Amino acid sequence: MDVQSASFVSFLAAAAIVCFTPGPDMLYVMSFGVSQGRRGGVSAAAGVAAGMFAHAVLCAFGVSVVVSRYPVILSAFKVVGLCYLIYLGVSIIRDKSDMAVSAVRSHEAYGRIAYRAMLVNLANPKVIVFYVAFLPQFTSSAGWPVTAQLLALGGIFVAIGFAADAGVGLASGALAERFTGNKGLTRKINVGSGVVMFVLAGVLALDI
Repeated sequence: MDVQSASFVSFLAAAAIVCFTPGPDMLYVMSFGVSQGRRGGVSAAAGVAAGMFAHAVLCAFGVSVVVSRYPVILSAFKVVGLCYLIYLGVSIIRDKSDMAVSAVRSHEAYGRIAYRAMLVNLANPKVIVFYVAFLPQFTSSAGWPVTAQLLALGGIFVAIGFAADAGVGLASGALAERFTGNKGLTRKINVGSGVVMFVLAGVLALDI
């Protein structure tokens, strides 16, 4: 893969457009930035990035190609993702604790946020199909082995995606920290974040 090639430049442009265009992952990260602060937003972004990298690895080694060809497996992914988003939505809405985004939180809490975000991304079958359809378009028969090219392109795509999502997480978290301690607002944020999960579940359900 020639990093100076027009194909690689085209890949960077396309990846930037895809990653910086608002979508479900960005909305998901924003909801955690608002409800958990800047670190929560960045943690969610990191989880999404981990899921994206896993998809890139699957694509590189051909697993995603197999999965995308069997509707039953795709449907199973969709059902799992839908159920998990509904569970998250209910959990967030039932949370009646103060936002307290400026308080010290344990690393385990942020780890759980990242873990949840990763699961949501992994359970999204559209990401699987996207990687299979998108990344191979920018590979070449010359130079590196195709698997290595796909891993490299996937890694770059993940880095761009993380930059976009982390920026959203930081911005939404900074906004939320201005309203720390407002219990009424905290409840509204929790309910709003829960509704976001339901909306994402509804979007996923439309494809089942």
